[in-house]
Amino acid sequence: MNYKKYLIGFATLFFATSFAQNTRFTLDVKVNKIYSEIKNNCGKDIELLNSKYQEIAKESSDKNLSQKDYEEYLKQFEVLKNSYTDCISKNQLFKIEKLRALLAKVAEENKKQYTPPKNTLLPIPETFSEDVLRKKLYDLLAGDPLFENLENTLRLELTFILDEDGQTKDAIVTGTDNEEIKLYTVLKFYSISDIYKPLESNGRTVKRRYRLPLTFLGL
Repeated sequence: MNYKKYLIGFATLFFATSFAQNTRFTLDVKVNKIYSEIKNNCGKDIELLNSKYQEIAKESSDKNLSQKDYEEYLKQFEVLKNSYTDCISKNQLFKIEKLRALLAKVAEENKKQYTPPKNTLLPIPETFSEDVLRKKLYDLLAGDPLFENLENTLRLELTFILDEDGQTKDAIVTGTDNEEIKLYTVLKFYSISDIYKPLESNGRTVKRRYRLPLTFLGL
């Protein structure tokens, strides 16, 4: 038996179980689900159109669309593309409300002091590093449509507290009036659910506020 593999799996199971009631542990999945559900719902007709013309192409001798079919496909696609864009716009308020509700839930949980569960195998708290945390956040945001094809360079500042319990809390984003960018950035930040070694002063754990500058280049 591979005992090392067994112990890693055992520790992972306990870690997941201990955070079962903590929204932050599955936050990235929850945020992505909000976006994917809207995208999939608005894009159903385009998917049907693509499937229809893929079947037409399969039936041709060279497995390609004829010029006539291709032109008809493009014509229908343009109509559906506009419909898709309208659908996404109409769902903007719904999306913002969902993001707000998710952030409110995390903020409520953050009011509670984190206490490691007893008799569980949990990762050893990491030493806090602003650079490591910034890189993790950039990795989560990189390539996202919100930060792609910006007309101008976007400079944000994310402030937060490293609390006495080793968790990051009270995150706020400034530098833009775009509420979706603010909500999305804070939620992605909170999805980094690492527990850090609390800072100490005179033998006592203390909280400290940090600032993370974030820059996204424009075109």
